[in-house]
Amino acid sequence: MKHIFLLSALSGVLALSGCSTLNNMVGNDDSGMHDVQATNKNTAPVMSKNGMLVDTSNHMTLYTFDKDSMNRSECGSACMLVWPAFMAPSDAKASGQFAAFQREDGKYQWAMNGKPLYFYANDVNVGDKDGDNKLGVWHIIRTK
Repeated sequence: MKHIFLLSALSGVLALSGCSTLNNMVGNDDSGMHDVQATNKNTAPVMSKNGMLVDTSNHMTLYTFDKDSMNRSECGSACMLVWPAFMAPSDAKASGQFAAFQREDGKYQWAMNGKPLYFYANDVNVGDKDGDNKLGVWHIIRTK
């Protein structure tokens, strides 16, 4: 009887931990997308904080990927689990260095000077920049 109870409890924990809906409810977004929308005329919702570019909603650090080309992301679905795209609305308006481009999946992503922008999944707190120079190809955008 004791083994059945433990097995049932373990099965329940495993089932819940694999449920993406539960993960998303408690903040573990595994979709590879962060739908951060601009609050003013759909222009890029970014700002400078602590000498680097961050999104205005969560103040999380933004990154570029050296392997990307102009308005084209080379970060596929597996890559985006670790490097979620900084998504834009379909009616995003270009402003200065920032514009949205349409990804191969039909969604829109923010770019700075044509370089797609991303978050790093292991950055948990505001000000984290743990992805800077990761594998020599991921970089924060310095603003100072």
